[in-house]
Amino acid sequence: MADGRIVENGGVGSASPRYAILDCDGGSDDAWALLLLIHAAKSHGIELLAVTTLGCGNTSRENAARNMRLILDACKRTDIPIYLGAVDPLIPFTEDDKKYFHGRDGFGDCLTDDCGPVESYVRPEHAVTAIHDLCRARPKQITVFAVGPLTNLALGYTMYGDKFGENFRDIFIMGGNYQGVGNSSRSAEFNFHSDPEAAHTVLLKSRCPITILPWEPCLPDRFNIPINWRLKEFAARAKDASHPAITLLNQVEAAQWLPMIEQYGIDTWNPCDAIVVAAWLFEDHLIRRHSTWHATVDLRGTHTRGQMVLDHLREREKYPENVRIIELVDAEFFKRICEWIAGLDDGALLRDTQ
Repeated sequence: MADGRIVENGGVGSASPRYAILDCDGGSDDAWALLLLIHAAKSHGIELLAVTTLGCGNTSRENAARNMRLILDACKRTDIPIYLGAVDPLIPFTEDDKKYFHGRDGFGDCLTDDCGPVESYVRPEHAVTAIHDLCRARPKQITVFAVGPLTNLALGYTMYGDKFGENFRDIFIMGGNYQGVGNSSRSAEFNFHSDPEAAHTVLLKSRCPITILPWEPCLPDRFNIPINWRLKEFAARAKDASHPAITLLNQVEAAQWLPMIEQYGIDTWNPCDAIVVAAWLFEDHLIRRHSTWHATVDLRGTHTRGQMVLDHLREREKYPENVRIIELVDAEFFKRICEWIAGLDDGALLRDTQ
């Protein structure tokens, strides 16, 4: 950028241990985000304190909880608690407006696996209460990963006021867009478009550092991992390595992506929720370009409702910068992360990043 705010190959250190909460809507990319946090527990000193779900994104909050429980089961980490959050966005929409990119159950509508009644494995507390209490117990130590609509976080500000966000260390968001490229509408990204008021509230109320991975860096011209690599080459190697969670996701993502290839000609894999977690874990190696801005969300536009809006006029006194935008990531390095999760790299990734 002309004003020099973009940072190339930048990175910041982090203290150990590193605490995290995953707030998600239960699709396969959410599952990869969860899988990455679990796998990084020992190597990066990560303690995942909770998984919270909501029902205004990919699927219902109960389906989202079931999907994440399947991953926790496969990884033998059922000690990580799951909490159910919001059922609907702040302003509910009609069912006709809903898009089920990941199938109606969030996992491609292909599984017969059953975790039992959702009440048997979710905690009784509401997700918003859990986030509030966990962060209050560890003030400014917990990173919140918000990889679905931001309804749970927005409700936190409604319930507890500005104090809700005072104890966050930082927030990493997958959502929004910064060049007007949409995937849920012509000009809005799915997570922000699913609850624009929630996204607006979180950007307005939060005072902790916010990092956003928007939609554009996930597009094929910037992040290009062939779907054949994911569903054929990598899937076969991961199957041979007998990784139960990835074996499960092989089935799920085949059910999701193969119809999209046939119908729309999509030929690249896009696990965007996992990319933002990877950016946190491997910032110096994965993030190629980022910049800081003041960001808000349009709530009234006829064609632009839910679009993230940046202050291109750079009126910093009026609109202080409140977000860091990830603009470019390294797709080849992300492939190495997937191989690391599957145990296919013999520790090379960690050796190269130390």
